[in-house]
Amino acid sequence: MKNIYLVEHFQRIYKQRKEIKIELWKGKEWQRPSDDKWSWGETYYHLYLMMRWFRRLSKIYIPLAIPFATLRKNKPYPVHSTNIYKQYQLEKKKPMKAPFILVPPKDQVDFGWLVNELDKETKQIEKIVLELSDDVAGHIRYIDPLASNPNLIESIHLLGIHEKHHFSLCEKYYNVIDSNKNKYNQ
Repeated sequence: MKNIYLVEHFQRIYKQRKEIKIELWKGKEWQRPSDDKWSWGETYYHLYLMMRWFRRLSKIYIPLAIPFATLRKNKPYPVHSTNIYKQYQLEKKKPMKAPFILVPPKDQVDFGWLVNELDKETKQIEKIVLELSDDVAGHIRYIDPLASNPNLIESIHLLGIHEKHHFSLCEKYYNVIDSNKNKYNQ
């Protein structure tokens, strides 16, 4: 069973998580860079909720979709998703709003616990989907009009794009704050 693309997309997710230097904000994970921007903690909570939602959906949906996807397994399928977040920003001139089920709660939790839970959810999704070949996964489609109804492979790629999008935003917002502090301290 070959699942080259699924493995590649999961490896990219783990790699970009390792590259984030979250220890630079140790003790300040819940401090917002500004009133209207999420903190690192809120960002990770949002990502955790996204993974948990996707895992729960996939656990039910994938077994139902496998028979139909197996019938189409010899047909071509896309393996990469476009960055819908960047595309949305360009078209609408505003950031995409998170659906209410993915908005982090106001309560703060232990940040280390949150990072571990995000990793656990990702590993659980990986366990569910890596049992499939790319040929089958490429024909399991999710209803998501904003993302052009991606297949399972594109969805995993999109989860990575989504994380990278939020990591980039946090780094941008926090670096702007840090550079402003340095300006005024001189």
